[in-house]
Amino acid sequence: MKRKIQLKDIAERPLTVADWLAFVFIGILCFFSLQQQDIMHTAGSSVGFLNGHFLDFYDYNFAYIGVDNYMPSSYILFAIWNIPVKLLGFMTIPTISVSYLVLMWNKILPALFYLASGFLIYKIGISIGMGNKKAKLCGYAFLTMPIGFFSQFIFGQYDSFTVFFMLLGIMFYYKKNWLQFTLFFGISMTFKYFPLLIFIPLLLLVEKRILYIAKYAVLFIIPLALEIVLFLPSAAFRAGVFGFPASGYLFQMTLNTKYVSVELVVVLWILVSALAFFKDIKEQDDIVKWSLYYANIITFLIFGLSMWNPQWLLFAVPFWTLGAFIQKRFDIFMMVELLMMLFFTIFVVNFYADFIDQDLFSLGIFKHIIGERINNYLTMRDIYKIGDNNLVFSCFSGLLLVNTLFKHPSLCAEKISKPVDKDWPWVRVRFLLGVSIFLVPAFICFFSALRG
Repeated sequence: MKRKIQLKDIAERPLTVADWLAFVFIGILCFFSLQQQDIMHTAGSSVGFLNGHFLDFYDYNFAYIGVDNYMPSSYILFAIWNIPVKLLGFMTIPTISVSYLVLMWNKILPALFYLASGFLIYKIGISIGMGNKKAKLCGYAFLTMPIGFFSQFIFGQYDSFTVFFMLLGIMFYYKKNWLQFTLFFGISMTFKYFPLLIFIPLLLLVEKRILYIAKYAVLFIIPLALEIVLFLPSAAFRAGVFGFPASGYLFQMTLNTKYVSVELVVVLWILVSALAFFKDIKEQDDIVKWSLYYANIITFLIFGLSMWNPQWLLFAVPFWTLGAFIQKRFDIFMMVELLMMLFFTIFVVNFYADFIDQDLFSLGIFKHIIGERINNYLTMRDIYKIGDNNLVFSCFSGLLLVNTLFKHPSLCAEKISKPVDKDWPWVRVRFLLGVSIFLVPAFICFFSALRG
């Protein structure tokens, strides 16, 4: 009995060296083994800036690799990062054909932003009253949330740029520095547009004066407006950025009538914004609880009632994590997030067949070993074989709704500093089992192709 108690104590001891070793080992394994191709296009395009093409950046790149769909911010960050690559002659013109070393070099940049975002989660935890120990646990839980980990280390995307600047805004929001909050949220929207949907309800929750709301709204839009004004004369910019089809995913969930189609996400987002405006709160803890609750509702509208690309869900991970850490039943939300990863994975490997599944090995360190064979044998959709992918998406959406509604402030812990030590094993289970849901069948497919 004494030995069992000791083992239980070890299991419940939060954030040990073993936790960090597990994160580092699995992160490195995924970082070098798996990769999706989008980053090659974005990082390759950034050379246009390094070749001296600024205002004609989009037109210059079009002749080499076609349209660029993002605002300039993403390309500027990659351009700065790729200065040594350009000087060494590894990438001299816009291209999507880069060596493995250059690909991994470019993967490091968003990974650093991801790790920095974990540190910001820790700082936010301190700001809202978690205390140093619990805030560290919260930062680690963010880094190891399976869907977020998938986006960064398996899929290898750069949505961490958006998340990082948005979290800077969130940190200043809880410090009641509304100018800094507005500025960093405005910067974050120059990478992806999702922050707009969070910014408005959060602003309306704490600011009720119409003129001040208008002032902050104008300040918020300035970074994006500046980039648009500078590049608007470019036909390639207008075609690539304004013509990006993924931007319309939010508006595809509609209620069709005889005369018009009502876009449900827009209607519900306006409702949430109004609820925030008419909610009168003064205490700091109430601001924290209600702001995270409304933010979680917005993530449900974006990812529960709309189609998405898998990497986008990283945007929701900070709010899922912070929201879970202030709940009475913290353990339940760790279980829900694990189930979300299960249905997320099943949906993705079936919907994006031979693209976001075992195919991610085709750009990893083993690509010269397996060549094009990775998709010719056992596939992940053979393992996660389903008859109705709509049902799988609906299950994911339902779990996301549960993950949202039951974070209502009335269900939060009385004190934000309430320890989560006894439930910490669920964080380990969520991480290890969660990433295994994708990695185990992926490597089974890899070895199948290797044998073949």
